Amino acid sequence: MKNGKNNVAGTWLMVSAQFDPGGKNVPIYGPNAKGLLIFTEDLYFTDIITDLDIPKFASNDRLNGTPEEYEAVATRSFGVYGTYTVDEEGDFFNEHLIAGSFPNWNDTRRDRSQNRIVVYGDELKEQLTLDDGSEALFIWKRAT
Repeated sequence: MKNGKNNVAGTWLMVSAQFDPGGKNVPIYGPNAKGLLIFTEDLYFTDIITDLDIPKFASNDRLNGTPEEYEAVATRSFGVYGTYTVDEEGDFFNEHLIAGSFPNWNDTRRDRSQNRIVVYGDELKEQLTLDDGSEALFIWKRAT
């Protein structure tokens, strides 16, 4: 961030999250998913997504769920935080995922070849290429 410009900094609300395995365009986190993505000026980020239709735990205790309840949470919600960099134009360059709800991604790094983030005014498009080559497309709108 040599020129002090940062095009991704801000708070973003998820508009859509689509997964496209084999040409199918399906919602990743369920039909009623909501998300919040925050890129701070000091180059930290956090991302949380959840389907508001995940059934509540019958026990009312998050440590005492059924296998089905845990599966619904694991497949229809996600959270991660880390650091990121921007290039000399202020565009997203890469990220370091410090930790999150999917442990396989803890302490991993992604560059533009794996996560392409582009800002168009008050819209942010994030195209994520997964390890198996499939792609996910997230659309975000600026909240602040």
